[in-house]
Amino acid sequence: MAGLRVAALQISLELRRHGLLFSKLQILRKLNVIERERRAPKSGLVPRKLYDRDNWWKLLLKNIHAQQAQGPWIHKVTLSFWDACQKNSPPFSDAEATVAKLKELGYRLAIVSDSDGTPGMKKRRLDAVPFRRLFEVAVVAGEDTPKLKPSKAPFRFVAKKLGLPPEACVYVGDNPRTDIAGAKAVGMTTILVERKSYTVPVSGPAGGPPIPSFEIKALKEIPTLIASS
Repeated sequence: MAGLRVAALQISLELRRHGLLFSKLQILRKLNVIERERRAPKSGLVPRKLYDRDNWWKLLLKNIHAQQAQGPWIHKVTLSFWDACQKNSPPFSDAEATVAKLKELGYRLAIVSDSDGTPGMKKRRLDAVPFRRLFEVAVVAGEDTPKLKPSKAPFRFVAKKLGLPPEACVYVGDNPRTDIAGAKAVGMTTILVERKSYTVPVSGPAGGPPIPSFEIKALKEIPTLIASS
């Protein structure tokens, strides 16, 4: 939300320079609609064109009939958006302790994350995580591989980077349609962290989200779960 507030303010000011009067609140409301459509499309997947935040702002301008205001400033808004997100989106409280414990137990760790649509931005954000050093590999799907999750490509690629068969890997994610589907498709054991609305239900009628190997409520459950499996 912090990123959208920053973007809304910058867009409002830029539109004013073009003689178009829209308040920060008006812009924010319209951006919230775009975000909801991105996060919860009917298919459960995110349209590739909406990964790039530049396209969010362009879509906004189209919706308010202000395409004439487009310019290089749009990408500057995207950079400010991600800077605000980075500053206001700390890792989950149990993330660092869980990762450190897994490392201590001898597990090799890696990350698979989708591109944000701005080349290099996701890697920059991952590198800013305080405990990034505990991960051997970070794969940005859509940049290190041609396709985003749930494509099999990023999951196969991360296993290859680790020098392991996918069947020897355990993948932890919170989105059944992208994380669990993709990892399961290459033979990985999957753990679903049920923390977002789209993770319920995880089993349903044909065409619904795939069923993970295990389900947990918090990351801190992972070491015990793996040790007992």
